[in-house]
Amino acid sequence: MKTLQGIASRGKSDRRSDTASIRSRETINVFEAIPGEHLAILVRAGDVSGRFCILESVAAPGTAAPLHSHAEEEVFYVLSGTPTFQLGNDIHEVRAGCTVVIPAGTPHAWINRSNADVRMLAIFAPGGIENMFSEIAGLPLDKVPPIAASYGTTVLGPPMQP
Repeated sequence: MKTLQGIASRGKSDRRSDTASIRSRETINVFEAIPGEHLAILVRAGDVSGRFCILESVAAPGTAAPLHSHAEEEVFYVLSGTPTFQLGNDIHEVRAGCTVVIPAGTPHAWINRSNADVRMLAIFAPGGIENMFSEIAGLPLDKVPPIAASYGTTVLGPPMQP
């Protein structure tokens, strides 16, 4: 019988995808990926044989991601707030409880045009892209495109406007 282990107590080198785990909120690192957006990597690709990763995003009012595309499928689940998404040429305001499914290669962006934080889960399949967010944390936005490109993400345009 396998035992449950807290991944936070294990180092990267001995992290195994065949071991069940439980993470407590206190063990998850939160960082500012882009100005105004705080991310927590809840599940890393290495934890699940690369199949997916899950991130939690908390975006302050006015925060926006640039128009971009990537090779991964992406699913957002809105936990709270009312983000606005651009999917291709279409604009959609969504609310808590909505799921946004973005096929691989689809140009997309989002913005928080409300006066309250937006909280979302982002699931990527396959995983691995979570490392990009750690790498761009704290960088000026003009430094992001080449790093994003190294992860198969193409920045196609500026963030959506408020």
